Amino acid sequence: MSQIETASIVTNSGILIVNLNIFRADVFTAKDISHCPSEHRKSGAKMQISFDFFTMLFVGNISYLLLTFSMLMTRMLMLRTFAIGSGISGGIYDYFWLNDPVGTFWEAAFTSVNLAQIMRIVYENVSVRLNHEERDFHTQFLSSLAPYQVRRVLRTGLWLNAEAGVPITRQGEIISHLIFLKSGKCDVIVDDISVGQCNAGSIVGEISFRSGEGATATVLAAEPVRYLALERNGLQKLVKADPEISHAIEDVSTHSLEYKLARMNRTAQQIRAT
Repeated sequence: MSQIETASIVTNSGILIVNLNIFRADVFTAKDISHCPSEHRKSGAKMQISFDFFTMLFVGNISYLLLTFSMLMTRMLMLRTFAIGSGISGGIYDYFWLNDPVGTFWEAAFTSVNLAQIMRIVYENVSVRLNHEERDFHTQFLSSLAPYQVRRVLRTGLWLNAEAGVPITRQGEIISHLIFLKSGKCDVIVDDISVGQCNAGSIVGEISFRSGEGATATVLAAEPVRYLALERNGLQKLVKADPEISHAIEDVSTHSLEYKLARMNRTAQQIRAT
């Protein structure tokens, strides 16, 4: 008979000695028990109880730990992934340790709902087709969003062209669209004084979009330009409905404002120097 190495489980028919290194497992019957030292049997039982206890603690707590992590995620796909891990570990804990069918059922339902949501997200991403212009917009402005979310944003606007001299915005007027310049240049005019230019990749109207007040400057196309105009009311509804889109729009608007403030400071310094 092999030496007892790690743990033992007492049953009605005898003692099952399990080698956790998975080299071999021997079954001891009542006839063989007399050959096992009592201290050895007690030690094996204590080790098994200790192992079961710590395993129960790990599985029971990992469920809540994963659920906590899921609440910290800013991306919906990652949130769902951690939630699934929490549901699976919680279901295992309820079934094997608590013997709780009600808890097991709801953990399974929780896991299934999140799994279905992930499948929906994957399907929407796979089914979305962006053309070259839309992919450029995705990469340049909203790279943190999934393709299906970019499609939702694009549905609130349309692509437009403007010839040189055509105003994109007028100072003091409420801006009805948030503008993303795809190509071309625009002059920025405040009180009939040119204060700078907007190049391809710039955003126009972000201050008015956020504040609801009139435009702070008139923006004129200095050459033929192409831009994406996102309708303000539709975009605001989308921002309220999807936190990830809200965060992405907020980030790109903040970055644009910081760039414009730095540019205005440089222009002011140049004017003073002259």
